[in-house]
Amino acid sequence: MKLAKKNFRLGAVIVLAGLALYAQKPADLVGTWSGAATLVGVDAPNELTLVLEMKEGKLAGTMSDQYGTINQFPISDVTLEKGVLSFSSPVVGRGGQQATIKYKMTLAGDTMKGAIEIPEMGMTGAWEAAKKK
Repeated sequence: MKLAKKNFRLGAVIVLAGLALYAQKPADLVGTWSGAATLVGVDAPNELTLVLEMKEGKLAGTMSDQYGTINQFPISDVTLEKGVLSFSSPVVGRGGQQATIKYKMTLAGDTMKGAIEIPEMGMTGAWEAAKKK
């Protein structure tokens, strides 16, 4: 009987934790997110800043970085499903080459982390950001 109660409690905790993750609301994401991004084969990390806002009931925003390769560009293709925020942003490479960075970020409270990809340049990496208070 004690084992059944423990299993029930553990199951309830797991379900509640899962619901909390899936219940992330777009309005909770509004604000400034910042953190270091790394690309495979690139030595120095890039400090990215994402500013999210609500526009006409949907998430919108801009990306920027310390190098100016991403300079207040608007994000696009924004989706929020089951605790995963996905979006794209333009980037200007060396020599003026334009490309798109695709982000797939897992949310956990005031942090997000996940994969980034620049298909046109064949590059992949990761980004971890925290919401500024």
